[in-house]
Amino acid sequence: MSDDPYRRHRFDVDIGDDRPPLGFTEVRGLSIRVQARPGEEAGDDAGDADWLDWRDRFGAIGRVPSVPRRRTASPPLTLRRGITDDRRLWDWLRDWVDGRVEKRDVRVYLLDAAGERARGWRCRDATPARWTGPELAADRPAAATETLELVHEGLDAITGGD
Repeated sequence: MSDDPYRRHRFDVDIGDDRPPLGFTEVRGLSIRVQARPGEEAGDDAGDADWLDWRDRFGAIGRVPSVPRRRTASPPLTLRRGITDDRRLWDWLRDWVDGRVEKRDVRVYLLDAAGERARGWRCRDATPARWTGPELAADRPAAATETLELVHEGLDAITGGD
């Protein structure tokens, strides 16, 4: 692995459908915000159901007052690309709208100088939330693009083999 930074314009996206990755011109939303529970310092227990206590995952009983609860939030993952004959994004959205639920782990990979997957991020249990088609204007030459927004259950850092 090189100490050189990976170039931001060399990436691919695996939408979790066991088919080759799709090419996108833009990916947005790779972000995590961590919040401390409001009122934690004052001992306020209101709204505890929304806040994950990490100790609960390991079976610890009770709270340790010196360790405040945390939760994370991530914006939707936004994928943009030129319109092609490949309808995978549209079909996934239609299936979701029609009630054929299919959550997927979507992976975004940075590619190294040789074009190999080097580092990336996994958006767990992603589902389509919004599709936006092209803006069509005869007086402006531009590629027709589509954008798919995905909501997900969290973001994980991964290596190229994950």
